[in-house]
Amino acid sequence: MDRKEIIERVRDAGVVGAGGAGFPTHVKLEARVEYVIANGAECEPLLRIDQQLMATQADKVIKGLELVMEATGAQKGYIALKEKYKPAIETLQARIQDPGSRIQLFILGDFYPAGDEQILVYEVLKRIVPEGGIPLQVGVVVDNVGTLINIAEAREGRPVTHRYLTISGAVGRPKSVKVPIGMSVGEVIRLAEPEIENFSILDGGPMMGKLIGDLDSPVMKTTTGLIVLPKDHQVIMNKTLEMRKILRRTMLCMQCTDCTELCPRYLIGHSLKPHKIMRHVGYEMRKELNDITAAFLCSECGLCNLYACPFGLSPLRVNQEIKKELTEAKVKNPHKEAPEEAHPMREYRRVPTARVISRIGVEEYDLAAPLEKREYRTNLVRIPLLQHVGVRSVPTVKLNEKVKVGDLIAEIPKGALGARIHASIEGKITDISDSITIEA
Repeated sequence: MDRKEIIERVRDAGVVGAGGAGFPTHVKLEARVEYVIANGAECEPLLRIDQQLMATQADKVIKGLELVMEATGAQKGYIALKEKYKPAIETLQARIQDPGSRIQLFILGDFYPAGDEQILVYEVLKRIVPEGGIPLQVGVVVDNVGTLINIAEAREGRPVTHRYLTISGAVGRPKSVKVPIGMSVGEVIRLAEPEIENFSILDGGPMMGKLIGDLDSPVMKTTTGLIVLPKDHQVIMNKTLEMRKILRRTMLCMQCTDCTELCPRYLIGHSLKPHKIMRHVGYEMRKELNDITAAFLCSECGLCNLYACPFGLSPLRVNQEIKKELTEAKVKNPHKEAPEEAHPMREYRRVPTARVISRIGVEEYDLAAPLEKREYRTNLVRIPLLQHVGVRSVPTVKLNEKVKVGDLIAEIPKGALGARIHASIEGKITDISDSITIEA
């Protein structure tokens, strides 16, 4: 396949970034770069699906990586994964034994957040992505392994209709499953048998995951895991604390600088210093814009929030609020420096994942979550029209219309950034609003 055809197939299949915000992948493939990195770090505690996919679908991961390299003109591809993912390493290594292969494994240590794409680029290539920038600026494209599998499927004409994800936490049977996009979160977590009644659910891992307030919320293309935790768990309490209380507590900051000294972005040379932001907010010195606007550089990894601060303060939540306020005031990120070198102590300040797990109190949930071979089905899906970076997709179906799995149900608006959406079950269209409902 030539470059143009690869990009068209990926666009037609509705592929978006499976491990992040959901950036439309066909747009990313239009770039020209030197390197492609397959992100298999899966650094969030309790998640298992990426390492399992590398172990069970290695051929598709490699094929997807080859297609991205072909489309972008990259001469070298890396599959970056942690040393502890032994089954994945063995399976992948057996398939790229050729010494002349343009693809090789890059073995990472077990630290958090190894999967942050800017951290990954530095680990693999020692290149520093500029402040507020993206890997493309240093000649790199990074794709999650789930995205690569979807790219390999797209080559065969199969659109994105299902999602692999991990269900873990306070459940009787932690597992990884394949479910239709649009299946309700409540129905999915019941597959793992929650052990408590008064629980909260996180979409993603405990560090960066977002709270899901409604069990009827749908699984989306970007859902990597569903974590069930007690409502009074420290992780949930931190994420639900009222902003007015968080801002009031900033006055307690003793300027120990721990949040800054462990900040992954600070350690690769960026000018983000969370302790200074806390000082300015705590003493109402927000006019010091150069320090305050550095909040734009925060990757929201959560280390300062759940790990570093000895007082349990929330630099992350403060940064999120500042970014929100600045965006509403139409203030743009002024930080565009391109650091030439990382902090000299960076290597010694990487936080081991095991210490993160212990600090946030999820050791009892750090269990195996075997990948089930079966594909789960449901009788009803609600598929959001916006589950990607960009604009809402435009419905191409009508009420009461019958559809099959893989049928196009929403198109990218002309000239806009977006992604196509396809039916994930066979049935009838019963509602078209912010989502499209299909009933079997």
